[in-house]
Amino acid sequence: MTDPVQGLPPQVTAALERGNLIQAIKLLREQRPQLGLAEAKALIDALQKQGQVKVNVKTPVSTNVHHGSKPHTPPQAMPTPSMNPHETPGEMPRGGNGATFVAIIIGIVIVLVAANYFSR
Repeated sequence: MTDPVQGLPPQVTAALERGNLIQAIKLLREQRPQLGLAEAKALIDALQKQGQVKVNVKTPVSTNVHHGSKPHTPPQAMPTPSMNPHETPGEMPRGGNGATFVAIIIGIVIVLVAANYFSR
């Protein structure tokens, strides 16, 4: 069996060493188009857990340099919304407005009317 780290393109390894996990996954998917997003991330995570790949997780520092008398203040963090544990980030909440229920009832009524019409 070949060593999976040796199979990683050098650009991917360099991105991981810089701490840019997203860029590394993107580069890996470009090099291996058969890998989906989840598979590429799982491969890098597995290699990291095995200690074969080191991902530097340094917090990126802003590269914007402001010259002038006013010091740079970091942007305020946005509050995180409360999440349902069954939803992924960015997923819209299911239900709540009854639109699905109404659509099902309308579908049943259409089927019953059509069955009554064609049974004559």
